[in-house]
Amino acid sequence: MDQSERVCVVPEWLSRAGRKRETFAVDPYYRDTWDDLADLFGTERTIADQLHRVAPMVLKPDAVAVRGGARLLAAVRAAGFVPVAWRKLRFDRHISRELWRYQLNVATRERIDLMDMIMPIGEALYILLRDTTESEIPATARLSHMKGPTRPEDRKAHHLRRIAGAAQASALTYIHVADEPADILRELGVFFERSERKRLLAALDSRRDVTQQVLAALTEVEVCTEASDLSWKRALDRLDAQLSSHPDSAELALLLQQVRSGRSKDWRSLLALADRLGMRWSRWDRISVAAQLGARHLAAEPVIPDVSRSAWSVDS
Repeated sequence: MDQSERVCVVPEWLSRAGRKRETFAVDPYYRDTWDDLADLFGTERTIADQLHRVAPMVLKPDAVAVRGGARLLAAVRAAGFVPVAWRKLRFDRHISRELWRYQLNVATRERIDLMDMIMPIGEALYILLRDTTESEIPATARLSHMKGPTRPEDRKAHHLRRIAGAAQASALTYIHVADEPADILRELGVFFERSERKRLLAALDSRRDVTQQVLAALTEVEVCTEASDLSWKRALDRLDAQLSSHPDSAELALLLQQVRSGRSKDWRSLLALADRLGMRWSRWDRISVAAQLGARHLAAEPVIPDVSRSAWSVDS
């Protein structure tokens, strides 16, 4: 006898955004995890508290490069978040596009190319955090508010994206945090196969503290990732220091001068000239310069805008 199909829905207790609820209800990644959730717990409101109590934080490869993971972990623990599960993961072109499918419509070509430079360069770490504080809003909304804005000029000293590393460029965001409980489900579908999804879902109500295991995993990831301060000015200095040993570097020297003075933001030509001359320039140096000079976003609204903490306030 065939198993009857479950209707995939996005209840209001998983998302405050009507457009997201409509879109996720037919999104294959959300549906994958919704079905997993139904297998494990059912889909009644009884699991709302479990989903409201947890928030995933993804340490992206740039956070690993600046060795910011331990600082970030200390900051979230000080705010009442305790790691209960973790997994290593590696982004590729498809995972990046699917994760931000409903936001990439506002990304410039440069921004997408930068994402493709940053995200697959090394392993990332997915950390499931349990909020131990008494809060009326979901853990996702509270942690997302803590991460700070994408625009570096708007980041404050207490924001996680400033705590992560000194380099502040809009393309270097260091962490990813789900906005709402519904995003937890969809992102699990994007990142992991069913067996891994179910193991992470089983940890929703865990009271374990796996901080030491996370720190050990972080060390393993860092060992395999070249360290960098992601300073674009120091990266330019390292490129400049090689010019004297390349007699045909006049064109590169001129462009380098124009970049330093702010008269050019042509990072593509800079990287291409450096490659043509065989310059020894690390991938993170290339990324730090491209991230500083690259365009930000188009003047448009994303398909699904971010959902702020205020949407979950008792008065909303």
